[in-house]
Amino acid sequence: MAYTYNSADLVTTTTSGRLNVVRLLIGDNNTLDQQLQDEEVNFALAQNNSNVYSAAEFCARLLASKYSRMVDTQLDGALQAMYSDRIKQYTLLAIQMNTMAKKMSGKNLGVSGGGISNIEITRVEQLTDRPEPAFKVDQFENESSE
Repeated sequence: MAYTYNSADLVTTTTSGRLNVVRLLIGDNNTLDQQLQDEEVNFALAQNNSNVYSAAEFCARLLASKYSRMVDTQLDGALQAMYSDRIKQYTLLAIQMNTMAKKMSGKNLGVSGGGISNIEITRVEQLTDRPEPAFKVDQFENESSE
């Protein structure tokens, strides 16, 4: 099992760069406090089609589950370990990364709102075997009030 991090290689075009970006996003860039092994981060990237934000969400959820196995402890009021805080923080981080993944994937795919084009509407309206939509039937008929 290995742990690597290189702050000079923060790109999404190479395997090593994506690994570094995911580590940066989840805060696992301190070599003295390693959270995940390279193989685990690479697995997260493989499971998420190399999307660094989705992989970061995956890793944050992994870390939340890791700390969920541990209990909060306190020894004579002097020393305490609050793992529940870590769980909350990693869960919040996962939610934030999920939001970023959605924003980035929509932007990169060119997704836009608005429905179908005017050409498509015109083509469909010209079809002779389609029934009139109910909201158009007698649309401009005005009953006499006499």
